Amino acid sequence: MLTPEQINEYAGLMADPWGDLADRILRDMVRRIVKAGQITETVEWEAYRLEALGASEQYIRQQLQAIASKLGPQEARIFAQAMVEADANDRALAPEDALPDTTLGESDVAQQMIESGYRRTLNTLYNLTGTRAVGNNKNLIQTTQSQLAYYLDSAHANIASGAFSQDSAVRSALRQLAAAGVGAITYPSGHVDSLEVVVLRATRTGISQTAGELAMYNAQQMGCDLMELTAHIGARTGSGLHDYTNHAWWQGQLVSLSGQRGYLSLDDIGYGDVQGFKGANCTHDWHPFWEGFSTRNYTPEDLERMARATVTYNGKEIGQYDATQMQRAMERRIRAQKRAFLVAKEAGLVDDERAAAARLSASRERLSDFLKQTGLRKRQIQETVAGFGRSEAASAAAMARKK
Repeated sequence: MLTPEQINEYAGLMADPWGDLADRILRDMVRRIVKAGQITETVEWEAYRLEALGASEQYIRQQLQAIASKLGPQEARIFAQAMVEADANDRALAPEDALPDTTLGESDVAQQMIESGYRRTLNTLYNLTGTRAVGNNKNLIQTTQSQLAYYLDSAHANIASGAFSQDSAVRSALRQLAAAGVGAITYPSGHVDSLEVVVLRATRTGISQTAGELAMYNAQQMGCDLMELTAHIGARTGSGLHDYTNHAWWQGQLVSLSGQRGYLSLDDIGYGDVQGFKGANCTHDWHPFWEGFSTRNYTPEDLERMARATVTYNGKEIGQYDATQMQRAMERRIRAQKRAFLVAKEAGLVDDERAAAARLSASRERLSDFLKQTGLRKRQIQETVAGFGRSEAASAAAMARKK
């Protein structure tokens, strides 16, 4: 078993190197858009556009190959450590006479389960961000090429129309890029998921699912049929009905692996369904539970309080789940403004860099005030943008003070 905080921490560690990839791709796109703004002749423009898209695709392919060859050992260590902690948590809650004779390292089945979960997680990342299309979805290369082509064409069309100067046309394209971020996958609906979203979702889901499989294996090894689900305030409500999409309904309950009457079943919680327990982005977990020995972590009153939890913001009472959605929106805004700062800096647009720094400072103050009023916790991983480290933060803060 892993807590939501532990799942997010390990997922963030696995996602870090992919953030560096997003930063490199973003800077490469910025340089190509800036150069495009310097070309006015149609023939030169068409030649440059073709060259820019080809060079961009080659650059991204090289970056993907590099990250694939380097990540294996580093990501495997993080993943393995997460499973060691999950196993230790399960064993700490078990009766001593129920503990299996073999340790995690001595169990071939457990090791194969962990290796399978790790490979599944990495394969998901490589499939989503690699060079092959995934079903009807456009992959990272196809998505970024579409993005770059759009921004190049937009800048050129605005310049050619005579309604915009070269400088304003380029700035407009760069601002759109900063707002969107580097896309990793495009769905048939046209919706684009950014690279940071795709990677965090894949690492969070992979770690959570494998920890859940390990907990079930531990329960079976110890002859335990019941599992207690973890619970947290702000769980997703899905349909709002008593079904597996409503995580707030089944969280904190007992599940019978064999389907005993009087307990939730695996079908009740949607185990294996993308919208249910251990589905995409779900950070709920479970651990073996022994009637007569184990103590429930959550009373019915605790769960009821979680479901009805509210916070106060600017004198108004709002539901905790709605508050977490507001927090996520503020975090997305901060990420976009960090990208805007990096894009402006890479392009040498000092005015835009200063303006982005001011907006970032205001958004950070707004989030800080929101967290202080509501009592919600800061989630650093949700504000992180690769390439925006201590140096960039200090630079942005200095610029904001000069506004």
